[in-house]
Amino acid sequence: MKRPGRVRRRLLWAHRWLGLTGGIVVVLIGLTGSFIVFYREIDAVLNSALYVPAGPAQKVTLSEVMRAAAAADTAPISTILAPDRTWPVWVVIHAHETATGRYPNRWTTMVDPSNGKVLGRRDYINAFALQVYRLHYTLLLHEWWGKELVGTVGFVLLGLAVSGLFLWWPKPGRFWRSVSVSKDVSLLRFVFDVHGMAGFWALFALTMISITGVGIIFPGVVRPIIGLVSQPTPDPSPRIELPAAGTPQLSADAIVRIVQAARPDTTIAMFDPPTETRNTWRVQFRAEGADAAVRARGAIWLDPWSGAVVHDRTSGATSMGDRYLAEQLWIHNGATFGLVGRLFVFAAGFAPLVLFISGGIMWLKKRPGRIRLG
Repeated sequence: MKRPGRVRRRLLWAHRWLGLTGGIVVVLIGLTGSFIVFYREIDAVLNSALYVPAGPAQKVTLSEVMRAAAAADTAPISTILAPDRTWPVWVVIHAHETATGRYPNRWTTMVDPSNGKVLGRRDYINAFALQVYRLHYTLLLHEWWGKELVGTVGFVLLGLAVSGLFLWWPKPGRFWRSVSVSKDVSLLRFVFDVHGMAGFWALFALTMISITGVGIIFPGVVRPIIGLVSQPTPDPSPRIELPAAGTPQLSADAIVRIVQAARPDTTIAMFDPPTETRNTWRVQFRAEGADAAVRARGAIWLDPWSGAVVHDRTSGATSMGDRYLAEQLWIHNGATFGLVGRLFVFAAGFAPLVLFISGGIMWLKKRPGRIRLG
């Protein structure tokens, strides 16, 4: 792949200054990304008292879980997470009042599935593991376009990956030399080799992470592109017509029975009770045999008065484009590919740090009077 010298110089200039100006944020997002690949496991270890049930039996019904949680916290229940291998208790998320523009104020109540007792409650968004998650997702700048800034950094990372690939491209017969570190060389040459090797071996993961990260934060950018292959449908928040006054809603346990009868081959992952903006139940399903980090794949919405399914976004009822958009988060954290994929993404999160340090050393070498290497 031959490149005119002028094009290469311009590409090198762009690569260098993208790295220098956006590198610190890219490093921060990479390191926090490595952490949150296993953030639920870490949270369970740090707060073991909240996640250890008295026994293995699942004796408590959903209605009993909701009553226990409501007694501990009167704020509306927004989501209920069913027990799984990582968090083997019911986790009930309460939506507390939030000032306009601020990050949603959420508290959680943990309920023992074996006896219905409340194991504890806490400020969910300010727990350590979730603070790191927010740092990765919004740089703790939710009120100041933090999420959009992280999405923009995703474009920066993608630009660094593509430009780095072109700058790295080796001459014929020198491939293995370009992806390894030579022995008995100067410090500068060693740093150069490390930069190239780290960039190459992390290239696929960093490209995948940047593309899916941009898609998660800027779905409006990705949808038209996906639509060229498979047209995705708008993400619904269905509302249904209200029944006659006085019509009682079905109990939570009745909703569970309807869902289990309608989808007997699935495992329920979480429930979203009706809210002011969505007067339906949303029930999400856990993928059978998937990594524990794949929290849910597919959902159905139900009429809370009749139990009728009003919208279906399970895999058999959606397009390939819908399935990709729903899978982006699990691709982003590697969970789609199981534990190996998560470990791969975990390791890739450290690559920006290696690339930033090695790139910075090479840049300083080019600056007269700064440092001398080799």
